[in-house]
Amino acid sequence: MSKLSKQRSSLGNEQLVKLTNESAEIRMLAFEQIETSFIHCLIYEDAITIKPMLLLRQLIRWFGFTPLADPDRILALMLELMRSRYGKVIPEKMSLQRLEKELLKIRLQCFAIPANLMATRCMDLLGDLFGMIEFTYCISSSSYDSLGSDLEFSVDAFNLQVEDYEAAWSCASEDDLATMATIVDSLSCHNDEQLQQQLLNLQIRVCDYPVEYLLQPPHIFLRLLDLLKLNYSTETQFRIHCALLAIVKQMQRGNSARSKICNYATKVEVKSSLQLRISSALYLLLNACWLDPPKLEQCNQNYHPIEMIVEVIETFGQLGAPMKELHVQQLACGAHKFINYCNSVDVSDVGETDNMGKGLIIPRLESIILNGSLLELIRQNASNISHVAGQALLKPLILDNTYMMCVPQHMDAVRKLHNLMDKADQPGLKEILLLKVAYKLAIGQLITETKLQAQELLMNHHEICCVLVRMGSKSLVQQLCEAIVKCTSLFLTQPELRLQAEMLLLTLLNLPVDSELRNYALQLLRQPVLEHYQAFMNGTNYLPDCSNIQLIRQHILGLPMSTHVLRELLVVGWRSSLGPELKEWCIEYLMMLLGLIEPIPAKEIPSVHKMLTPVMPLIVCRAIDQPQLQPLLWKLLRPIDEYMDKTQTLRGNICFLFYPDENMRTSALIRMGFILNFLDSQKKLGLATADLKAHSLSADLCVIKPPIEYTNVFNDRIDQSSAESLEVQLRLLATPHLKNSIYKSTLIQMNILMHNWLTAATFSAQLDAIFLRAEDDADLLLPTVSILQRALFRSEQIRLDFADEALMLIYLVRCLFLLPKSEQMRAEASTCLFLLLFPEHIDAKEHSIQLLVDLSAMAVPFTYKLNESVSPTTAAQGLIMHDLVLNNHFVGNAALEAQYWRLFLAQCACDSADNLTLSTMRELDIAESLKLKPSDLALVHATQVQRQLQHLLTEEANNCSSHKSLQYLVLSLQLFLIHLRGNIKHDQCAQLWTLLHKHLRSMPINEADRKLYAAMLELCLNCLRHRLPQVQQGLNDALESHPDHSFIVILHDSNVSLNLLHLVTECLVMLISSPCHQANNNKKNNINWHTKLFQELSILARANFEQRNLQRVRCLLSILRQLSEQQLHLDETQLQSYYHHFVQLSSNLRTNTHTGAQWQRDCLLVICQLQANSKLKPTYTGGIGNETRVLHFLIGLCSHCDREVRALAWVALANWCKSSGSKLCGTMNNLHQFLPGRLAARCLCTLLDKHEVMLVREIAGRLFELLMPHIGAALSESLLEQMSFLNEAQLAVGTLHLIPKIRFDCDRSKAMHSSEIISCYVSICVSLIFLNARWCLTLCEHAFFNALSNVLQIPLTSEMFTPYMNLCAGQICQLFALCYQHNGQFIQRIIYQDTLIFYYYELICIYLKTQPPLPENHHTGLLKLLMVFLMDNYAYQNLFSTMSEPPVKLLDLIFRGLRSDRVNGAVQYYTLQAILFLLSKEQNKFMAINVLDMFVEYEGETNEEEEDMDTSDKERNSANTLSQQQKMMSLMPAAKQNETKTKEASKSKPKLSATIQLYQRLDSLFELYYPAGKYSFLETPTTGSTQVCEALGRLLKLSPQATDMADKAGYKLLKRVIQLLEGFFFDAEVFNATVYMERVGADKANCILLNLSPLLDMLLTWHSAPHADITHPLMASRIVRVLHQLWPWLLHSLELMNMTVRLTVVLTQCSLEMCKQTAQVWSKHSKSQLHLMVRIATTFNHPIEMCHCALRVMINCCACVEGRLCLSKMRVQNIFKTILQACGGCKVPPLLQNYWLMFWEVFSRYEPGSKICHFGLLLNTVRRSQPLSCRRIYCLRIVRNMCFFNGNRMQLPNMGEFVDLLQEIVSQPVQDSYVEHHLVVTCLWKLFGSSAKWKELSFLRAKKLYQILTTLLDHLTTMQKDRVEDFEKLYYAIDLKDVLEKLFTSLQS
Repeated sequence: MSKLSKQRSSLGNEQLVKLTNESAEIRMLAFEQIETSFIHCLIYEDAITIKPMLLLRQLIRWFGFTPLADPDRILALMLELMRSRYGKVIPEKMSLQRLEKELLKIRLQCFAIPANLMATRCMDLLGDLFGMIEFTYCISSSSYDSLGSDLEFSVDAFNLQVEDYEAAWSCASEDDLATMATIVDSLSCHNDEQLQQQLLNLQIRVCDYPVEYLLQPPHIFLRLLDLLKLNYSTETQFRIHCALLAIVKQMQRGNSARSKICNYATKVEVKSSLQLRISSALYLLLNACWLDPPKLEQCNQNYHPIEMIVEVIETFGQLGAPMKELHVQQLACGAHKFINYCNSVDVSDVGETDNMGKGLIIPRLESIILNGSLLELIRQNASNISHVAGQALLKPLILDNTYMMCVPQHMDAVRKLHNLMDKADQPGLKEILLLKVAYKLAIGQLITETKLQAQELLMNHHEICCVLVRMGSKSLVQQLCEAIVKCTSLFLTQPELRLQAEMLLLTLLNLPVDSELRNYALQLLRQPVLEHYQAFMNGTNYLPDCSNIQLIRQHILGLPMSTHVLRELLVVGWRSSLGPELKEWCIEYLMMLLGLIEPIPAKEIPSVHKMLTPVMPLIVCRAIDQPQLQPLLWKLLRPIDEYMDKTQTLRGNICFLFYPDENMRTSALIRMGFILNFLDSQKKLGLATADLKAHSLSADLCVIKPPIEYTNVFNDRIDQSSAESLEVQLRLLATPHLKNSIYKSTLIQMNILMHNWLTAATFSAQLDAIFLRAEDDADLLLPTVSILQRALFRSEQIRLDFADEALMLIYLVRCLFLLPKSEQMRAEASTCLFLLLFPEHIDAKEHSIQLLVDLSAMAVPFTYKLNESVSPTTAAQGLIMHDLVLNNHFVGNAALEAQYWRLFLAQCACDSADNLTLSTMRELDIAESLKLKPSDLALVHATQVQRQLQHLLTEEANNCSSHKSLQYLVLSLQLFLIHLRGNIKHDQCAQLWTLLHKHLRSMPINEADRKLYAAMLELCLNCLRHRLPQVQQGLNDALESHPDHSFIVILHDSNVSLNLLHLVTECLVMLISSPCHQANNNKKNNINWHTKLFQELSILARANFEQRNLQRVRCLLSILRQLSEQQLHLDETQLQSYYHHFVQLSSNLRTNTHTGAQWQRDCLLVICQLQANSKLKPTYTGGIGNETRVLHFLIGLCSHCDREVRALAWVALANWCKSSGSKLCGTMNNLHQFLPGRLAARCLCTLLDKHEVMLVREIAGRLFELLMPHIGAALSESLLEQMSFLNEAQLAVGTLHLIPKIRFDCDRSKAMHSSEIISCYVSICVSLIFLNARWCLTLCEHAFFNALSNVLQIPLTSEMFTPYMNLCAGQICQLFALCYQHNGQFIQRIIYQDTLIFYYYELICIYLKTQPPLPENHHTGLLKLLMVFLMDNYAYQNLFSTMSEPPVKLLDLIFRGLRSDRVNGAVQYYTLQAILFLLSKEQNKFMAINVLDMFVEYEGETNEEEEDMDTSDKERNSANTLSQQQKMMSLMPAAKQNETKTKEASKSKPKLSATIQLYQRLDSLFELYYPAGKYSFLETPTTGSTQVCEALGRLLKLSPQATDMADKAGYKLLKRVIQLLEGFFFDAEVFNATVYMERVGADKANCILLNLSPLLDMLLTWHSAPHADITHPLMASRIVRVLHQLWPWLLHSLELMNMTVRLTVVLTQCSLEMCKQTAQVWSKHSKSQLHLMVRIATTFNHPIEMCHCALRVMINCCACVEGRLCLSKMRVQNIFKTILQACGGCKVPPLLQNYWLMFWEVFSRYEPGSKICHFGLLLNTVRRSQPLSCRRIYCLRIVRNMCFFNGNRMQLPNMGEFVDLLQEIVSQPVQDSYVEHHLVVTCLWKLFGSSAKWKELSFLRAKKLYQILTTLLDHLTTMQKDRVEDFEKLYYAIDLKDVLEKLFTSLQS
């Protein structure tokens, strides 16, 4: 050995240690040295000094460094180490389990390598390494015993790929990993009983762990799948299935939680780890559950796999991930195998049907379940499955008729999926649908009740004929034939019906040859023809309603005949397959038809010939071998008779030229010559035919021997057309005056071109013109006829066009007559004649020609082939459709197709599967292949799930005689539950409970009983899961009434097996949590039972815990959790005791890992429920008390690793804080040492922790909000600032996720926030503003506030509806409204934006779409923000412009807030406030948009009060369901019924304006607040009653409509208010004001005054409107009496007195009746109401406004005689002495003086007030007052009024002072107004304008007034003329000029 080799043969420890050096370079260098040395020694077989175990460990540790370097080289070196002799040492040093665990970690890291060659090589090396390790450990005897069953479990056995793994959602802690590893190790035992126990323990404990832990190492899920492969006992397999099912349920819970935003948390970046994907895990589970083709004796073992398949598919649906097509196909294959198995069973003996039906029950049920699972799977993967694949999957289900018939709910699903997958080009789909319709109609025709009438049958014969041959029913044929005969009389008036009859005849004539139906149909059709012909011969009418001539005129001879039908008769009648009798009948029919010529009148013969002419050549052909037919035909064609037109006679005789009889041909030639000569003599031809000698021609003129070889007709084989050349030739021929030589050469060239098949197709010319040009020139005739021959061969259309043209036949005959010796002419002309005689029976191709009718009896002039194909008819199409359906849908399986149609026909005949019988189908006249078989009936019975379930529950359950049969029965019932779930009939549920109760009420005795009891428990548990009401109620009653029930005994028996205890507890949990049980929760028996059980189980839980029976404690806790949610009869002491008990039980677990998490959840939930039910506050004992320890414990659980435990701990902590009250602050201070940051800081930190789940963050945030009032505004603000609360909130808004659900595969490394978190942020801001209003400025200036406005503008989808409303309507709107109060100017810039207003309106619309009950905070938030918008005119107009047409949304928002169930609530308060705001806007007449006008214009249906919204919702839902059912039954009737109901409803409900509807709701609230006869004025009024009165007052003031409604009989609002006040006056507790005040004191009487205020205010506001005047005397007197009776109370409230006086003002202002009643003195009263007003007015110490109102009442009362009389009696004018004297001394306020003068001015208009009094004082007042002042004007008006009184006209002119005053005023200069001049001139006019003119004139001149007035008039006249604008600007200038003119006119007259 060389020196180098010796150096390399040693690998020391120091070199191996370098493999884990921190430096990557050193690690790589060491590895290269070790690799080189080790491989060199292996190659040269040198010895090496090495520690293999150390090398292996170092290589494994290599994978702990990132980034991973050269993993393939490391794995290769490990593999070489294990292969070498040094690897034998490793099994002695390391266990297999440990090594495989390390290699699994390496495998997971290799999965993270990107897909490339290295990744592939690494996986290959790992596979080899696992295999090498297994081999090494197997041959090592030292480690073999320690392997155990571990060798059986390997992850590699599942063939997992890289894509089967994903990044781990979360990683388990070391403790949890150790516990799970222990669980996996416990599953390695070989003892079945021990393994079953461990599996049960796992089933109970699996809910502790998140689902991702089960999919990570140590791979609990894969270990269970591995156990499932092993051949364990049935019981063990069942336990494995239960454990796997528990994991699947945990997957479902995990998926559900993971898809909710409330459980979202930003993922923490940790060391990369992988987990098995849930989808991959489900695939593995599906692979383990696939079923082989079923065997009858094994079907009862399929329950658990089928249940697993159903749950797995449900989990896939929850994931929303598509399933791989391979697995979909596998499930479909399994379902199809079940279908084929069930369809393949046959029964020949009817007696075996029942037994076979029993044997098919379970396989068929499993088939139905798998079909349903397949449907669900297709629905889930519809977007990923191609249409072709989807149709292929659905096809076996669609073709399973029994399945579609007996499982209607699946049928609907199949149809929906089929429509989704449907494609128009799918072969056979349309055909099978048409066949179904046809079969249904045909089978209905065989049943008496559903037969169609003859006319309907004819119209629908197409569908029946499609299946006529397959059904083979002679009855149907007979009905069809009879329908034709019965409708004969209708053919005359209904052409469409006749057309259908003719089409039916064609179908019957062309029925298949091998069918007996055709011969039968012809026999039936013969009879009516014979009867009709006999009627002709006997001279009687065939039909009573019409003559025979009428029928013949319509071509009816027994049957409706047409040319087409007659042609088919001629074709069918000569087929060889037809019997001799039927052939004879066809001949007879023709003879009868031809024989009608003699009996019918001559004028009717053309109508018969019209039908015969087109088929005359065929008739001639058929008469060749019929001697009895030939004479009739020969007679008909005689030219000397007038039976037919001469041209048609010629056509008929031409046919005889091809006759085999030479004599007939000769005679025909003579006839033809006669006809041609006759036509020429009549000048009907353009050709000269007189010289044609027919008798000299040969009889063989048209008999061509040998016939023309058709293949030589088109002998130009060039594959291109010469159409252009042909067109040129045709144009040349059309040239006039063309030379004959050129014309001839052109024809010859055309003939040559016509030899080409393609060119001949383009030929189109006027051949008759060519013949005319040819005349007698043989050189021209030959090419012309040749061209015609090829044109007729080439084009069917040309043949048909010339067939009816007689001139063309004459041309051809003339050619024959002119050139009889020319063989070419004879051959080609004969061919043309033959083609024109039979144009539609020839099918010409380029190389061959076929005759479609056998014409071999005639001399055909060309070679041909015969093709007797049947014409396409409905029956033939039906057969084609059957073949297409057979090939496309049934894949050629005729037996399956026959079974399908048998079952379909049976369903149509018997209506439902329940009525299906063999006898019913056997009685029908149909083919044997379509009659129901016993196996079909048995399959139907097996598919009737409800029927079989009833059979099991009645017969099988009663006949079970052994435990085994009962267990089989239970397994069968479990399968029924999988399929039916909760859709089990009432009586079946009752029978099921009877069976369960029979075996569950007592304890099992022996082992067999225990197994049966466990099976019954499983069945009971599934019944409770599916919420079968009879089982729930029965079990509840049994537990209540039987204290020794087995369930109770098992709960108390500590020796009972854990399996039974677990099943019993699960049953009890399902029972107590059921809605049915919750509905009966308030029953006394339930409460007592719950309480007793809760107490007993609490004791048992403690006892079992002390005995360390932890699994039993888990079971008991699950029941206690549910019981704690019920109503328990526990006092406060007991509640507190149990509260501490469960706190202790929770703390005793002493674990903070996921192991035991469910334990903690149950305990905490019980604690929370007990806290919620307890009314006592926690005891406070300082820092060392029990409650402090409890608080420490709860705070500790807030850091638990399980999110649910954390959430419950926070809830318990919040409940504790709520119940602490005032002691909370002290407790929190004592927590400082335990929690340095204090509780509030902890809450805020948790709220802002983005790595915490949303639910926990929200609860912590709500708790912080709860603590804010206790810690104070300063500390709260400080904490928010320290933790950058607003910044975090702004960032959270930027990552807002409004949809409650999130994508399962979303990127969880990104921050995301739910609407609840944002709501919590907003709510904290609101709370802090309440605590410190100045903080609002800080908030408004932050970007977070602006971001909230953007949230309102987020486009809404249906998924984000609820969270969006909670955030926007519930929180943001409230915040904006609150900030408006404290920082209105700033917030205006944010919310008064067009976009925000628009989205606010959208928010209202969204809210109103929500069905009640609705959260109140949504409504209040919207209303608050609405009132903010009402504050600003621009926002108001912008918002309501969108609501104006119509204002439905605003009305709905208001009306919802006015519901009676909102009384005294926040919603109603803000609704009424909004109404008041709106009505206040209505008073502003300058607003562009008036809401009340919108209300008046909008009319809607009246809506009744929504007292019970839940009931209305149920009624609405039931109505919708009924409507849907009606639509499913018949769409049109349901639509008509709905339309009728709508019309009736619209008629019954009147249309009322929105104003009236608003009044109705306010009136209803008024009735609630002020109930008639029950309202007490001694109670303090509510805010709502005040608001309602105020709103009613404003609405009635502004709306005449509302006032009219208030006066109607149904409301009478004013009457009710007066009755309320009257009732108050007669209240015995009050008596009167004076006595009451003395008895209780003024302070206690405040309630009465507060109650009177809103009512009086409502009346005041209401009647201040002109339209609210009171005119009825009785009502006016009642109001005045009430006001008078109120007066004593008003003395104690100046405000009420002022209100009452103002009310009196408005009442008397527009109502004369009110004035009269106010001035009237009532009995038992010494004074009237007017007296009281005068008293107020004359008492100057009252407020001026009150005095003014009193004076206004006095002014109003002046309008009536009673009022003036009352004022006169009171000598009111005496007060003016004081008033006018005070004008100088100012003892009376000037304003009040003016008010009094205003009253005198009005009072002076009437006689009592116009008397001269205090005149001097009045004049002095005028002189002392400033010009144009109010006081001076009032005084002058009083003087003017006095002048108007006749009694004063003598006194006033004699008063010098008065005249002087008038002179002064007239002479005074003008100051913008002539009002005083006008008043004075008016006085002069009244004083001097009506008495002696000379005297007054002299008086005026003496006083110089005349001159002054003349000057004034001249000035006004001049100004009006010269300065019009200035004149018009002066007030009263026009009036003054007018009065002056009147004055001078009167003086000068």
